[in-house]
Amino acid sequence: MKIFSKLSFIVSGMLVMAALVAGTAITFAQEDAPAEDGARTSQRGPKEASEAVADVFGITVEELQAYYDAGDRHSDIIADLGLDEDTIKAELKAVKQAAKMEKKAELLGISVEELQAELDAGNTFAEIAEELGVELPEREGRRGNGRRGGGNGAAPVDGDNA
Repeated sequence: MKIFSKLSFIVSGMLVMAALVAGTAITFAQEDAPAEDGARTSQRGPKEASEAVADVFGITVEELQAYYDAGDRHSDIIADLGLDEDTIKAELKAVKQAAKMEKKAELLGISVEELQAELDAGNTFAEIAEELGVELPEREGRRGNGRRGGGNGAAPVDGDNA
């Protein structure tokens, strides 16, 4: 009887371990997948609706969030609203670039205008950070840009040679 209880304890432990391994494998398998329109969509949850993106579509943040909650991609929203795809994609790209500039400026503790002036003067983001005494976070590899590891913690922006 003692062997049976030890055996059942071992089997129970193995089942728990198998469940943990399977759960971990499923979690790590859920990566960002390329969408039909080339954008990346996350399988980890819906996108967060932003006012700037909603404005591009000419809808409210709540309406945009409803599209995201339904699993719609930007290309789906463009088609549903009957908008010009090229125009909307260009506007979405501009919104994304502006958001990147805001994040970079915030990281450096300066205004977007000051950052843009420095970039226009030919300074790289890394040089501006060094000049301001701001230590940039190391970043792991970024998907889609062909680089691995290192970097300055922010994506290049037009006029940025970093």
